Amino acid sequence: MQQLVDNRYRLQQPLGSGGMAEVFLAHDDVLDRDVALKVMSVRYAGDEEFVERFKREAQSAAALSHPNIVSIFDRGEADDGTYYIAMEYLSGGTLKDRILKRGALPPRTAAAVALQIAEALKAAHERDVIHRDIKPHNILITGSGDVKVTDFGIARAASSSTMTRTGHILGTAHYISPEQAMGEPVGPASDLYSLGVVLYEMLTGEMPFDADTPLGIAMKHVNGHLVPPQILNEAVPDGINAVTVRLLAKDPADRYGSDAELIEDLERVVAGLDPAGATTEMMTAAMPAAATRVGPQQPPQSVRRKGKRRRRAMPLILALLALLILAPLAWAGYSLLGNQQEEAPPPAMISVPDLVNMDVDRAEDEFGDDFDIETTAEREDEQSVGTILSQDPESGGEAREGSTISVEVVGTQVADIPNVVGDDRNVAEEALRDAGFEVSTDEKESSFEDEDLVIGQEPGGGRTVERGSEVTITVGTGPDTVEVPDVTGNNLDQAQPILERAGLTLGEVVEDYSDTVPEGSIISQDPVDGESLEPGDEVDVTVSLGVQQVEVPAVYGATLSEAQALLENAGLFSSPVEVPGDEAAGTALETDPGVGALVDPGSTLTLYYSAGPPEPTVASPEPTTTEPDNQNRPGNSGNGNGGNGNGRPNGGSNVPPNVQENVNNNDNVPGGGQGNGNGRPNRGNRGGND
Repeated sequence: MQQLVDNRYRLQQPLGSGGMAEVFLAHDDVLDRDVALKVMSVRYAGDEEFVERFKREAQSAAALSHPNIVSIFDRGEADDGTYYIAMEYLSGGTLKDRILKRGALPPRTAAAVALQIAEALKAAHERDVIHRDIKPHNILITGSGDVKVTDFGIARAASSSTMTRTGHILGTAHYISPEQAMGEPVGPASDLYSLGVVLYEMLTGEMPFDADTPLGIAMKHVNGHLVPPQILNEAVPDGINAVTVRLLAKDPADRYGSDAELIEDLERVVAGLDPAGATTEMMTAAMPAAATRVGPQQPPQSVRRKGKRRRRAMPLILALLALLILAPLAWAGYSLLGNQQEEAPPPAMISVPDLVNMDVDRAEDEFGDDFDIETTAEREDEQSVGTILSQDPESGGEAREGSTISVEVVGTQVADIPNVVGDDRNVAEEALRDAGFEVSTDEKESSFEDEDLVIGQEPGGGRTVERGSEVTITVGTGPDTVEVPDVTGNNLDQAQPILERAGLTLGEVVEDYSDTVPEGSIISQDPVDGESLEPGDEVDVTVSLGVQQVEVPAVYGATLSEAQALLENAGLFSSPVEVPGDEAAGTALETDPGVGALVDPGSTLTLYYSAGPPEPTVASPEPTTTEPDNQNRPGNSGNGNGGNGNGRPNGGSNVPPNVQENVNNNDNVPGGGQGNGNGRPNRGNRGGND
């Protein structure tokens, strides 16, 4: 995709669409962050009133700052003249998704969700922002369970252009308030009614009012009988049942007087207490109101047309009866009077009214006394059935009173089918129904990525057909089986998303040592890659603890060969070094690292072994002359032979600490024989002369 909007927002993938906008996951190249970018439909770009109100309402929504409201970062104009809003991107699903997957929520959970929605509405209403389209689709649930309301301001911007001008229903029919359905002004109480519908759906998994068409649903909001949620779900306590019924009161005055009052009751319900503002008496009092609410003043067109024909038929019958009765009398009168009466004056000339875009029934009601309005042709059009498209004579001129105006009307209403391929199943169905089409659904095996997404539709998007026609969508069911991917060599953080993308889950995790696989990486998996599993199955893995170290064994007292064997049995190698010692020659003394140390398998240790005990020292005769005592001056040589050089070496680098001490004691070191001179001989090196 990678389309750049306003030289800043790089579109990555679609997240959803509706009748007025599409939402994309986009990357903000300026601030280097992901955002949800809502781009308004191109068909609204030329509507100045819509654009102006959209800008104003987007600005109001951007000023809303609340933990339960999705933050709006930016708004502006795209290259094609449409407008966009950049908002906080949340990866969690919608409340509608959760209800569809899990059904009714536990009552206290539903109350907690409603409480957070009410907090968001309170913050908006305090700034004079009315949402007008509260529904589960606009409620996001984060991974931590927080609730955030989205789409503030957009519905209000749409209302002025689409609802007040034509009387069409704004918002999703299942969630609109009675005053919205009647085209009346709406306030905060309308949002509370919609919240009541959402709460009802959370408690029961069903809608409080339903019908075959959006108009039928809207009329049930106005005069339908409400079945309390407790009737459909016995687990619903009295308290939350009463709150729901009060929210769904037909008259706004019978609902909660403020958001704060509702919040107080919901807080009590969440805490397990009875609400203070809604009682069971109030619930029973609200139920009859549904049956007594006055409906819209104008019934649907099909009903009006039939009624009009009945009104016209009755006067015609009465006129025929009067003609039969009065005809003989009229003939007698004419015979008596002859042609003495003057001719009646011609009808007056009057202005021809403008009937174009008016409903034909309304035109007949308003101008039927002055003109005979005759339908001469019908054709398809996107406007409502019965709308006048043209007239003859045209408006602005004059015609005789009682003359005929021929009109061409819409006989079949048509509309463009939205393209819903790639949309979520519920989003697609809602978009098609909002556009006035019936929806049927087929299912087909698909890739895991296409599960619950529309992978085909018939007729295709963009075609113009009769409104009310059926559109069949094909929804992917995901694969019957999925292939297990290879996750060996990865760590757990890398393996888990790999499995999830394949439609699988991470199962049991065990740990083991490995000489070849680094610590933290996966050694093996079960099942292995390439096998087939059902979606959602688990894959168990074994994670490396790294190389298992071995403990250096004790070798002191063993012979050199025995010590080497002990080390080899432990998986270690040795480098023998002979050092002075009182032990028998060839006796193992110690290792470096020493006994008990932990080393990697295959390590080479220095193995110190004894060269044998020192030889006895032979005393030399005392010299006859007295010389200064050089006993403490090492390194002075006598005049005679310095011995055979069989002494052990001075404390060298290869001598272990416990042996070095003995070497430093010159009295016990053989091989450092005295010379014939006066000096005390040095210790000799092993195998050489001083």
